[in-house]
Amino acid sequence: MKPHLVPIAASILLGAGTLRAAPDQAWLDSYKIVWESQCADARGSMPIGGGNIALNVWVEKDELMIYFGSPDCWSYRGMGYNTQMQTKLGRLRLKFTPVAWAKEFHQELDLASNSIVLSGKAADGNAIKLRVWIYAMQPVVHIEGQSDSPLEAAVSVEYPSGLAMAPPNEGQTCGPLVREGRIDGDSIKWWERSLAIDEGRNGYIRRFNIKVIAGLLPNSMASRTMGGRLSGAGFVADGTGEGAYDGREFKSVRLKSAKPLKTIDLHASLRIAQDTTLEEGRAQVKKLEVAKHATTQADWKASSARWQGFWDRSRIVINPGKGPDDPAWQTGRNYQLFRALLASNRTGKFPTLFNGGPFTCEPDPDLRNWFDSQFLAQNQRLVYWPMLKSGDFDLLKVGLEYYCRSTDLQTAWAKHFWKIEGMDIYGADWTPNLEGHGGPAHLTYHKVSGMEFAIMMLESESYGGTDVRPCLTIALGYLKYYDKFYREQTKKLTDKELDDKGHLVIFPGNAIEMYQETRNDACTISGLMALSKTVLGLPAKLLTADQRAFYESFRKTLPPLPLRERREHQTLAPAESWKSASTWDNIELPELYPVFPFHVYGVGKPDLQLVRDTWQFSFDHARQKRNFCWYQSLVYTANLGLTEEARDLAMGKLLWPHHEKGGQSGMRYPAYYDTHGFCQGPDFDHAGCALVGLQDMLRQTVDRKILLFLAWPKDWDREFKLHAPFGTTVAGILKNCKLEKLSVIPETRAKDVGNMLG
Repeated sequence: MKPHLVPIAASILLGAGTLRAAPDQAWLDSYKIVWESQCADARGSMPIGGGNIALNVWVEKDELMIYFGSPDCWSYRGMGYNTQMQTKLGRLRLKFTPVAWAKEFHQELDLASNSIVLSGKAADGNAIKLRVWIYAMQPVVHIEGQSDSPLEAAVSVEYPSGLAMAPPNEGQTCGPLVREGRIDGDSIKWWERSLAIDEGRNGYIRRFNIKVIAGLLPNSMASRTMGGRLSGAGFVADGTGEGAYDGREFKSVRLKSAKPLKTIDLHASLRIAQDTTLEEGRAQVKKLEVAKHATTQADWKASSARWQGFWDRSRIVINPGKGPDDPAWQTGRNYQLFRALLASNRTGKFPTLFNGGPFTCEPDPDLRNWFDSQFLAQNQRLVYWPMLKSGDFDLLKVGLEYYCRSTDLQTAWAKHFWKIEGMDIYGADWTPNLEGHGGPAHLTYHKVSGMEFAIMMLESESYGGTDVRPCLTIALGYLKYYDKFYREQTKKLTDKELDDKGHLVIFPGNAIEMYQETRNDACTISGLMALSKTVLGLPAKLLTADQRAFYESFRKTLPPLPLRERREHQTLAPAESWKSASTWDNIELPELYPVFPFHVYGVGKPDLQLVRDTWQFSFDHARQKRNFCWYQSLVYTANLGLTEEARDLAMGKLLWPHHEKGGQSGMRYPAYYDTHGFCQGPDFDHAGCALVGLQDMLRQTVDRKILLFLAWPKDWDREFKLHAPFGTTVAGILKNCKLEKLSVIPETRAKDVGNMLG
């Protein structure tokens, strides 16, 4: 079907050209990212997102390029079992003749609407302006605009050539997936579809002998269909082609303008689903394409309203009057820029990956470091912690529900391998050992991050009113795992379930990834303290008498946190003892997990000097206090009230690597963090950790108290709005060391707010 011209693109664009943030969101205007030159490649791309769609947008050699990405786009690309990874849906290429921006070029990210405006002048001086945006409620991408003079336009969708491979079934070689693109009338349709039977899943079941619980193992790759349709008013079919980009061969399907156009109106309707048949998927995406041609103006209005609501939830604006030459101002800007990246996954079925999210843009955007680790929760947690204080509960829900969906599997896994009633958040670990624990030595008993997600689930009740009753199963299962598993382990060694003081013995264990075969590690003990306390702090009606009795009894069995002497100071220890420790890059400070994420210690709590000395003196290697990727140095110093250290670390983290001497990044966008091999760029766990740290410099809670400016530099003015427990929001203006304005909702919570500046 040839789409008819809907003469509203110009009105959207021209109106957007003068679009400004709402009066109480004027701070957004200064954060627009503007480029006056084109990009060398995709690493220079600019991001926007919405729903579960993420776009990398850039202009290279006079051609507009767009990667279509999504957290839900998973595929088998390559040979073997460990090649299931998040991939791109395709790449769009748009070219104008004569060149639309031969004389002038301007690319601008408008944060208020989360859209990208591209403008310029052709060699003859005629101007063009385009806007790229995503409909926030459905997966539809728009490219709309106006040119002073008619231009010929050619647009194509490109996808990898060569045979996509499914994992081998038993005794056979790999089988091909369906990957294809075609012309359908005056539209492009393209798709990738996996086989109806997921042999990767079947192979996993055979290798680890879990047939008895196989029915609980997710079957998310079977018949997975991904692709879309691209059409445009005034565009007609232009055949197929092939080529190479960044060293990778591709196939393409093309459209061209039937005659030179002054109005550009392109729509890409996308679909990711487990359709019963390929025909079903094609029919659904065509239905979406037809419907959206008539609703563009209403969709723009709805999307703009949703983004206005998003930006109204929270903000941290630093030195608002100083502008882009001030590093502190840049620090606040990058906080907002990365929060917008997180908002690209509001409706996804899968979490936002820590290693690049849906915005990977390396020469092969389908590859990423640690792709075979899948949802490595040790890193994933840092992506989701900041969403509580920013009030982004819809984004948080995506990550938490992913783990909640596997509750039955987690429970069955514990029963199958360990014969206990309990729960392991990983459920089917990607590379388990024969006992069902993590295979590598540094991950065998490393389950602490599961407690973090459980606490996020429970705290979302206090922050945002979430119904946490389904999450209680996870919290209870987690504590029962530790109670039952370690009682049995201790009994095997001593014929007693507890030690002589009536305490659990957490052995064998891991202190994060650095220390192996530990006894009573600080991160696990503090996590159990925090999780059981959080559960007991829930409204009384949510717990049965038996559940409350178990939690209270369990807390009494927890051993004290381990201590040691370091550099003539008493500090917390990583564990009471351990057999081995990493000396390579995989090292951090598990002895400070009682500060973050578990908040056993901190400002306003007992023994503050003990944990400050732990930060100062406990480390074994200087590398444990680094400030990139998942290193938590910024968060520790913020929670310990060490203002000057936190200040430097916040700028170092949010301006990484440019704040470092000689630091360079291969990526152009300020919130695309390139940690050079630790995690894939843009590094989302690096940025998530940075957001947590900046939030904690501003606002922390101790029981019901909300403490402001615990680690806030006196020369940093700010406007802010953040969320707190008990359904509270706190907003204010700090200027010249004085709190000029403070708003607390509900007002009854105002008595619990303390100004700790200085």
